[in-house]
Amino acid sequence: MNTASADPAGTVPPQPAAPLLTVLSDALDEARFVAEAVPTTDDALTVTVYSSKAPWKETTPESANDWLDRNEIAATASLNDGDYVVITLSTAEAVSRFIAVALGPWLRVHTTAAQLADALEAHGLPHEVAVSAHVIELILPDEGLSSTVQLAALLGAPRLADGLNLRRARGMHRLAERIQWLLTGVAGSDVDVIAEPGCAHAEDRLTIGSTVDQARLLTRRITDAPNGAVSVTQHN
Repeated sequence: MNTASADPAGTVPPQPAAPLLTVLSDALDEARFVAEAVPTTDDALTVTVYSSKAPWKETTPESANDWLDRNEIAATASLNDGDYVVITLSTAEAVSRFIAVALGPWLRVHTTAAQLADALEAHGLPHEVAVSAHVIELILPDEGLSSTVQLAALLGAPRLADGLNLRRARGMHRLAERIQWLLTGVAGSDVDVIAEPGCAHAEDRLTIGSTVDQARLLTRRITDAPNGAVSVTQHN
């Protein structure tokens, strides 16, 4: 008979935070969240936050502690000598929760933005991608909005610019209206689109603002488009 004593309460001690240092550091990097994670002598992890992406309203320990409490993260916040907020995570569960809540939105948006950029790159479309916590901006900058016409072709509308003079502001704005309808159909909800005629120091550009979910649907359609779909007639 095994006489080894068992935990009378049937509980399992919480796992320490320190073994998750690499996981946390990688998540901070992938989220572009500027902070430094270091282990402590008691196997906790401290996160010194430098990023403006911190989800608490003010850069004070009181605001950070309030945010931690509201999000049920078993951690504490303090202020270091440099007046930066320092989060102390004592358990592995607290680390996982911090990653999910504080970094999760940024991880999702950066991952989705990278996938969208890769899909466009595969079809040779010039583009720029910018992100905020919940919005991905796709910027198509080139003369006469030719990349916008190519995007329309990838989405199954190669003649979207027919009848438009894309050398003039009126034609660009009309194209923006048309592709907004097209993108709304792809994404299943309204997508923001703005056309900006260029000047001596800047190219024409069209900016598409989408949520993460909308950007994922757009990426899927672009990825599924056949090679050569962007070979469309240029409009003057």
